[in-house]
Amino acid sequence: MTNAIARPGRSSRRTLRAVLALSACAAGCASFVEVPVETPLQSKLDVSSFRRVLIAGFVSDLVETDVDVSSETARLLQNQLRSSSKLQVLDPDRPPLQVALEKSLETLGRAGEGGRLNRQERDQLRLEADRVLQDTEFWRRIGEEFQNPLIITGKLGFEQQNRSGFTAEERVMRDPGTGRPRLVRGNRYLERKGFNLNADFYFIDGKTGALLHKEKFTEEVLYSEDQKVSALSSYFELMDRLLPNFMGVISPQRIRGTRILLQ
Repeated sequence: MTNAIARPGRSSRRTLRAVLALSACAAGCASFVEVPVETPLQSKLDVSSFRRVLIAGFVSDLVETDVDVSSETARLLQNQLRSSSKLQVLDPDRPPLQVALEKSLETLGRAGEGGRLNRQERDQLRLEADRVLQDTEFWRRIGEEFQNPLIITGKLGFEQQNRSGFTAEERVMRDPGTGRPRLVRGNRYLERKGFNLNADFYFIDGKTGALLHKEKFTEEVLYSEDQKVSALSSYFELMDRLLPNFMGVISPQRIRGTRILLQ
């Protein structure tokens, strides 16, 4: 038995051609419109029960740098909170965490000129800083002193790193034999430097001293070796990236974007 293959009739072929013609016409006449849209995002932490916020200071890397990361970060966060939240931003004479760590420094002693710490003393101070950050009773006392605010503290790290190395690249070259362009893949060694910012933020209930939320952020920026960029300007560039994410923890945010509509 032979299998018969059904072929479309003449009228079916005419109908198919008409549908294809209409589709092509519609595609040719279509226009695209770019429409701005906003997507609301809920905050990760409900802070509606707080009226005040206290930036209590930060633990830094305890090494000498061109940037006072703890003070600069506290100042930037305070300014951002004043402009973008309804919380009253408290401004203590000295950050409570800094006061507690300075007492620990007095216990350890300051070695060398300018109060420099040796490696063992820095390790001991880091352990003490971790203990203070987790000390519920300490933060409850601080909260009582400042009328039970939302307390923000944590650990910061900022460093320059060598990011030189080979990187993949693609180049379009003309074939010497045929004269036609072709894509050539290869590796090239680049001299680059990078700045890295790490931040562990602790959000603490000033009434109880309990940790409400902990959030970690990491940002990095790379420069070619011939770019003369200071550590301070790199720090500010990284903080510009970090601040919106930080604010997203305690306040609703809106992400702006676009959509393409077919008319």
